[in-house]
Amino acid sequence: MLGVELVTDRQLKTPAKDEICRAMEHMKEMGVLVGKGGFYGNVFRITPPLCFTKEDADFFVPVMDSALVQALKPALHGC
Repeated sequence: MLGVELVTDRQLKTPAKDEICRAMEHMKEMGVLVGKGGFYGNVFRITPPLCFTKEDADFFVPVMDSALVQALKPALHGC
C-alpha cells in the first residue's frame, strides 16, 4: 500500500480534502480506483494487486497526473 498526502499549503500543511475528492472522481472516470484515508481525508490510498505490472504503472501514472491537474485547476485559477 502507498499513501500520498495532498496539502494546499506546504508551510501550514492545510489538508486538500476537496482536491482529493475531485481527483478521485477524475481517476474513476479514467478507469482507476483509489481509496482515500488519513485523519483529514487528504491521503490517496493506493493498493495495487500483487500482479501489478510495469504496463499497469505506465497506465496509472499519467492517469493520476491528469486527475491531479484537473482537480487543482480551480485552485490554480482562484475559483
